[in-house]
Amino acid sequence: MASITLRGVSKSWGDVVGVSAVDLDIRDKEFIVFLGPSGCGKTTTMRMIAGLEEQTGGNILIDGQDVTDVDARDRDVAMVFQSYALYPNMSIYENIRFPLRMRNVPRQKQDAMVREAANMVELGDLLERKPKALSGGQRQRAALARAIVRHPQVFLMDEPLSNLDAKLRLSMRAQLKHIQRRLETTTVYVTHDQIEAMTLADRIVIMNKGKIQQIGTPDDVYNDPANVFVAGFIGSPPMNLIPGTIGKNGFEAPATKIKGVKGSGNVTLGVRPEDITVAKKGQSHIKSTIYSLEPTGDQTLLTVKLGNQLLVARVDRSFRQQIDTPIELAFDLERAFKFDTASGERIRS
Repeated sequence: MASITLRGVSKSWGDVVGVSAVDLDIRDKEFIVFLGPSGCGKTTTMRMIAGLEEQTGGNILIDGQDVTDVDARDRDVAMVFQSYALYPNMSIYENIRFPLRMRNVPRQKQDAMVREAANMVELGDLLERKPKALSGGQRQRAALARAIVRHPQVFLMDEPLSNLDAKLRLSMRAQLKHIQRRLETTTVYVTHDQIEAMTLADRIVIMNKGKIQQIGTPDDVYNDPANVFVAGFIGSPPMNLIPGTIGKNGFEAPATKIKGVKGSGNVTLGVRPEDITVAKKGQSHIKSTIYSLEPTGDQTLLTVKLGNQLLVARVDRSFRQQIDTPIELAFDLERAFKFDTASGERIRS
């Protein structure tokens, strides 16, 4: 297996910067997820690790060896793509066997290796079928088996579950995590889906505009966001971010008054939906009316309007009220966050 080290890795096309001076240490056997919106640089970074994209600056090391100028085929990495990339004229058996043939693995070893990889992803009974005869989830598992069969130093996965429906994504996430733990192969996974990131990752690398915003465990980035971008990107629903001002009377914003908040000037207050409760009259931080109510079975999402901004609270699943009903809400201030409105950075005092 292998560690991966990025030092000052950059990619630009003329004046367009895709990735800007990324420094990152990925530990041996780690499952790390690059997370961010479209165009943030996560896929470009992964492609540079693979050798499919040439960086314009910096160095990449795999297991301590500088591979900056090493061809992709010689980096001993295996990729799983969003599009499956299976050969339609070959059986699943031949698709899985293909990388072994390309690497001149002795023929007497190939059959056992193919069947071991296929059984690992529960495709042992479907090896004679062509890709068109398989479901989307089965084809993705075949693509995964083709990567597994080589026993590479590193797995690179580029949004491999995005073409699957919600139920299949759930089961495939469980399979991916189980297989990675069993194989103990260093894995880099790219996604824009923060639920995938939170459930799969040992650590998450959150990117925006070509730069790393925060690196940490799922608990770290959820409970201790470094800035407004991370706070608003992680969570479903995401954190409520309320721009306001701290003065002598505490924090004030449209329909919002909170005494005892320390600081001064323009501050954005961050509160997660689960840290907001329906309050008794006179014991609230917010006075508004119900804008919408969304029962989801295990919870109810309550939305109110603060000026031009919507605020979402996660309340008891049995809560029911009519739209436009007056309501008061309170924050768990021990779980609230402050951010500098101008820079977006966390205020920790």
